[in-house]
Amino acid sequence: MLSTFHDPLALPLPPESADSRRRHVGGLALEDAAVARFNALLAQLDPNAPRVSADQLVTLARWLQEQPHERAVAILAKRLGRVEHLRRMLNDDDWDVDGELRERARLLISYLREARDLIPDELPLVGHLDDALLVELAWPAFRDQSLDYGDFCAFRQEEQPRGTGAERRLAWENTRLAELALLQQRRDVRARPYAAGQPLPPLFRVS
Repeated sequence: MLSTFHDPLALPLPPESADSRRRHVGGLALEDAAVARFNALLAQLDPNAPRVSADQLVTLARWLQEQPHERAVAILAKRLGRVEHLRRMLNDDDWDVDGELRERARLLISYLREARDLIPDELPLVGHLDDALLVELAWPAFRDQSLDYGDFCAFRQEEQPRGTGAERRLAWENTRLAELALLQQRRDVRARPYAAGQPLPPLFRVS
């Protein structure tokens, strides 16, 4: 059993079990070659991501099946929703994604489109577990760009800047940098009597 987490929709990779021979998920026997292909793709998406064993997938699948159905569906949907956000980012002419990140995002999206991947999508509930786990483990490679894009979308909707896509993005960057400079100035003024004017770390990031 997995322990309790503060995030009610957490999808943690469980530790290896003492019974490393387990291979069956929802009646499907996980093949070593299929698990190896999953890990190879995961390494392409994020070289720092942990590798996954069949035993860990079995443990996670059993844990997911033990959750209340609505919660289990929400756990999966949370990860799959991130990919919809990536897809919008790739298709947004106002947003510039570098070639390497774009290719990795396409690889991730392509995997989720496959119906017969590591765990076939037709299996009830657990059919999308491998998709969700791939997103969860690879997400650190996409997180910063995704957060920036989400902030840009909010700015674009609220401020409705004019001009080309590049000009709208520049307006967003300049606005956020100005806000950051003002916040830093205010923090420096408040901190000066206590920290001899040492600057405090910024709270926002614009890339």
